[in-house]
Amino acid sequence: MRLAMRRALAFLPLLLVLAACSQPKPLAPELVELLERINQVRAAGVTCHKDGADNDMPPVGPLRANTQLNWAAQRHAEDMDAADQLSHTTPVGAVHFGPGTDPGERIAQSGYLAAAWGENIAWGYTTAEEVLNGWLASTAGHCEGLMNGNYQDAGLGRSGNYWVLDMARPQ
Repeated sequence: MRLAMRRALAFLPLLLVLAACSQPKPLAPELVELLERINQVRAAGVTCHKDGADNDMPPVGPLRANTQLNWAAQRHAEDMDAADQLSHTTPVGAVHFGPGTDPGERIAQSGYLAAAWGENIAWGYTTAEEVLNGWLASTAGHCEGLMNGNYQDAGLGRSGNYWVLDMARPQ
């Protein structure tokens, strides 16, 4: 009995480490702030400027933080930072995903079953406010993506000055 108890206790530290590793990390404060700011814009509505045209976007519901999407977004931010390349497809030199992996594939690898998805990325900004303002001023569809009412869930990631927002609707 005593030997069995010692053996069981010997594995306890390993089990605790494995359990801690499997727990999702909470979002960093600047990512929480970014999601809050995005949801304020979504609640108010905004004028976007895709291709130089003014597109009035009506208010839509908030995005909910999703741990699976956070996983995909954070790892893509780390991959872009490691390769020093801004891209929606995983760059050569990435550490988490194979080169050429697109956002839909990364989201699927996270375990999230998406019926629809979109991704915004940014580089060079140091605050959540700067990133959001960059996306809102974009003429490449980033603002419209933020205001897409089909998206219900969000994942955010940051590594250095690389930022990722993955948005999706579950199946």
